[in-house]
Amino acid sequence: MEKDVIIIGAGLAGLTAARVLKASGKSVLVIEASDAVGGRIRTDNVEGFLLDRGFQVLLTAYPEAKRFLDYNALEICRFNAGALILNESGISKIGDPLRQPGMLINTLFSPAGTFADKLRMLRLKLKLTRKTIEEIFLEKEITTIDYLKKEGFSEIMMSQFFKPFMTGIFLENQLSTSSRMFEFVFKMFSEGDAAIPAKGMGMIPLQLAEGLSADEIVFNEKVELIDGGTVITFSKSIYRAKYILIATNPAQMPAPYGKQIVKSHHSVTNMYFKADKKPFIAPLIALNTLSGKLVNNVAVMNQISSDYSGNGQALISVSLIGNHSKANETQLQEKVIAEIRFWFPEAINWTHLKTYHINYALPNDDQVTNEPGHKSQRLNDQCFVCGDYLMNGSIDAAMKSGRLAAEVIISAAG
Repeated sequence: MEKDVIIIGAGLAGLTAARVLKASGKSVLVIEASDAVGGRIRTDNVEGFLLDRGFQVLLTAYPEAKRFLDYNALEICRFNAGALILNESGISKIGDPLRQPGMLINTLFSPAGTFADKLRMLRLKLKLTRKTIEEIFLEKEITTIDYLKKEGFSEIMMSQFFKPFMTGIFLENQLSTSSRMFEFVFKMFSEGDAAIPAKGMGMIPLQLAEGLSADEIVFNEKVELIDGGTVITFSKSIYRAKYILIATNPAQMPAPYGKQIVKSHHSVTNMYFKADKKPFIAPLIALNTLSGKLVNNVAVMNQISSDYSGNGQALISVSLIGNHSKANETQLQEKVIAEIRFWFPEAINWTHLKTYHINYALPNDDQVTNEPGHKSQRLNDQCFVCGDYLMNGSIDAAMKSGRLAAEVIISAAG
């Protein structure tokens, strides 16, 4: 049966588009290659632990997230603003005294920067508070590393905070990511919280998909070919619609469009361990500041949401930048533990749960925008695309690109 729109891919972009299209009265069919919604945002239950596929957080200040998500229903659980700094001297804390006055002393005396750096941080927060998102994305682009140098931050502040913190967000350690992206993300951190839904990041796409009926989504069907308004899957199933919206990442686009959009990307490896005791109880992300490191950041997930652990044991998420899938798994685990036990000696007793090697984790964000434009979203009269790679690598951009593509299709349909 012909639909108004077939959406290929049930990630955040495709699900947001489906919601907007349905709200306008359009009939939709979402075709998903995997067994569930979510795309890059999925949560698995392993031995009673909730494991997000890659350490991810929702920034509650994201405009599109506030527009489409019900935070109360998601039971949002928030990290504290700041970080634990792991260096040669041990562990220290840095925070946001404006939001958590109790962190003032820790932050002022943190070795992660000079007193002047702390003032520069405050100045940067205030500057970005006054700046709109639209203004940020009109700025001339330079690299994030050059931007931070231009702001006057010391080398110690760069190495002890900004480099590990932003590397964990951008998934690249040169900080070549656009300064626009840095300003946008830093503004979002300043104006909201880093958070996770109580029952895992996978609850976000599940909430977006709530309005889809069983006959509006097909799982385990990978699209092989698009021919006009006809979609053919690898199982040779055939679906037809007036319009097609491709909501996959560029590497998974079906023929004949697979080579039309080429975008480099960043990878990450995410390792989970369980332990009888939490390595730290502060609701913060721990940043490894050592040079030549393997581990970039560590988080105790059930310190943020107790639902992440069914039996009360600690659930520890460890992020390694890049794709380590070719490494020997046992040796990789041993190297990770050997590195972490400098700060947390009990890590020698942690039990490995699961490792995720995520090849396509984020698009390259050396050049970004917040408005993809109609031309970049329309391949021809019948076929459209959406996805964060058209704008910037974020939950906000994924949802916005889906919304905008749906609006273009609604306009084209008249």
